[in-house]
Amino acid sequence: MSKLNLKNLKNKNIHIVGIGGAEGSAIAEFLVGNNISSITGHDFSLRKDFKDAFYKTHLSLKLDEREKALNHLLNLPIKINFKDHYLEGIEEADLVFVSQVWFKYPQNMPILQDLRNSGTPFKTITNLYFEFAPCKIISITGTNGKTTTARLINNIFENWIDDGVHSLECKNIILNFAYRLKPELQPKIYFAGNDRQNVQVLDKLNEMSENDVLILETSSTQLLLNSGISPHIGIITNITPNHLDDHGSFENYIEAKKNLIKYQNKEDFAVLNYDDDVVRKIAEEHNKSKVFLFSKRTVQNGSTALRGLWSQHDGCFIRNEKIIIKFNKKELVICNVGDIKIPGKHNLENVLAAVSAAYLYGVDLKNIKKGIMNYTGIKHRLKLLYNINEIKYYDDTQATTPEATIAGIESFNNDIILLAGGDDKGMNYENLARKINKEAKLLVLFPGSASDKIEKLIDESKVDFIKVEDFSEAINVLKDYYKKAAILKDTAVLISPAAAYFYSKFVEGSGKDLREWIKLLK
Repeated sequence: MSKLNLKNLKNKNIHIVGIGGAEGSAIAEFLVGNNISSITGHDFSLRKDFKDAFYKTHLSLKLDEREKALNHLLNLPIKINFKDHYLEGIEEADLVFVSQVWFKYPQNMPILQDLRNSGTPFKTITNLYFEFAPCKIISITGTNGKTTTARLINNIFENWIDDGVHSLECKNIILNFAYRLKPELQPKIYFAGNDRQNVQVLDKLNEMSENDVLILETSSTQLLLNSGISPHIGIITNITPNHLDDHGSFENYIEAKKNLIKYQNKEDFAVLNYDDDVVRKIAEEHNKSKVFLFSKRTVQNGSTALRGLWSQHDGCFIRNEKIIIKFNKKELVICNVGDIKIPGKHNLENVLAAVSAAYLYGVDLKNIKKGIMNYTGIKHRLKLLYNINEIKYYDDTQATTPEATIAGIESFNNDIILLAGGDDKGMNYENLARKINKEAKLLVLFPGSASDKIEKLIDESKVDFIKVEDFSEAINVLKDYYKKAAILKDTAVLISPAAAYFYSKFVEGSGKDLREWIKLLK
C-alpha cells in the first residue's frame, strides 16, 4: 500500500520530546518510515543511561526485542539530544510531538509551555492515530475499566475474525455480505493501549485499509490535545475524580473525557455508562451521535417501564442474570452473567461496554459470547499469583485509583489483607478508608503521598495497620503476622495500590518481579 499523505510534514522542523518512551520512539519510527527526516528527539536521560530508561518504558517487548528496537532507534537518521542538550533548539520547532504526560516533568517547564502558548502546534501519538488511520476506530476512555474493556473488545474481534466474519446480523454499514464473497476483504484487527504493557501499532497505519478495525485505549491526558476528530465508536466506562493534579479540577477532567465523543457525527455511536452519575449526565446532553447505554441495573420489559434515557436510546443491560441488547425495539440475549470468567462485580460493566461496541460494529452474537467466555483477564488486574498454605495472593497493581481498589476488595467475600500505597493524583481516599476499616484484616502501606492521606483515615481499632518501606520489609511483615494472627482459609492477599507509581517504584525498582517476592512466603 502507498505511503500516507504526510506531505505537509516534509521539510518541517519536527521535535519529539521523550523519544526514549514507548510513545516517542513509535512516533519517530512512524515519521522516518514516511520519509520525514528533519527530526530532533529529546530525552532527559544521560546517553549512558538511555538504554536502561528505554528498557523500562518498553515492557511490552521481550529483552531481545528491546535491544533490537533500541538499536534501530539509535540508528535512525535523526538527531537525539540527551540530558546535557535537552530541549536545545526546540524554540525553532514547527511542530512538537509530546508524550501524554509531558507537562508533569519539571524538566519541560517553562520552555514547552511557553512554546505552546506562543502558538507552536503540539501533537501526541493519539492525534496521529485519529488523523491518519484509514479505518473505523473504536476508542475507550474512563477512570477505571478502560484497559479491561479495550482488551475484551479486542478478544471478541479476534474470535470473530478467526471465525471468518460470516455474520448474518451485521448492523454497521461498512460490514456487508461482500466478506462472504471476497474473503480477501476480511478486516484485520489492530489494537493499541496506553500503557507500557502494550505495543503501539503506529507503524502499521500504512498497512491498514478502510475495512480494518483499530481499537484504542485512550487516557484523559491523551485527549487534551484534541485533533477535532472522534472515533466511530467512543466508549466512556465511568468518570470519578482522578488525575486532578494533571487537569487542575474535576470539571476539567470531565471535559477531557468528553473530548472522545465531542466531534462525532450522526453515523457514530457514543457508548455510555448509565450507572455512572457523571457519564449519565453526558448521555443526557450528548446530541452529536447515537447514544447507546449500558447498565448493570435491570431494565424491565415493556415500553411503560422504559423511562427516561432508556425510552430514548438503545442499550445493553441485565435481566434474569442474562446480558441483553435492546436495539430497534428488539431484545437479543447475548449470554448468561455466569459465563463471564473474569472476577469482580465491576467487570460486569466492562463486559457490557465491550458487548455494546462489538454489537454496534456488527459482530455476530455467537462470537460476542465466545469472546466474553474465553477472556480471562489482563496482567496485573485481579490475577491470582499463588495459593500458598490456603492463602491466595492476587496481583491487582493495575488498580491505581481508590475506586479500582474498592472494586477489588468487593470482589471477595473472605478475609482480605491489603498491600497498597504510592503517590497521590489529587484523589479522595475517604471511601476507600471506610472500605478498608470495614472489610480488611490487615493493611500493609507502602510509602507515598497517597499513603499519607490513607494513613490519616485508618481506624486502627478496626484494622491492623503496618507501614513498610519496600517489598522486602512487606514480606517479613506478612511472615510475622501469619505467626501471630489467626488466618482463615482462603484469605485473600490483595496487592492493589489505589495510587500512582506503585509498580514502577516497588516492583520494577526492586530487582524482582511480583511472583518472585510472593514465592518467598512459601
